[in-house]
Amino acid sequence: MIRATPEDGDIVVGEETQDGTIVYVLHTAPGPEQYVLHSREEAVAQAVTRAKWRQVRAWLTTDEGYDFVLLEDFRR
Repeated sequence: MIRATPEDGDIVVGEETQDGTIVYVLHTAPGPEQYVLHSREEAVAQAVTRAKWRQVRAWLTTDEGYDFVLLEDFRR
């Protein structure tokens, strides 16, 4: 069975609004926010790069953070 949510150590990109501006937040599951980026493309690229380096999965949250889309899986 394939798990459809991030596990501990996976990298997650989420979208938030801060001061009326949409930003993208990178964090390591299940931890708090770590990096704020202003471009979705930059956030996804950073998430994939970090996930590859850590050999984990990279995820993008959708639907206000309740659904997840797997971007890449670098686990061995």
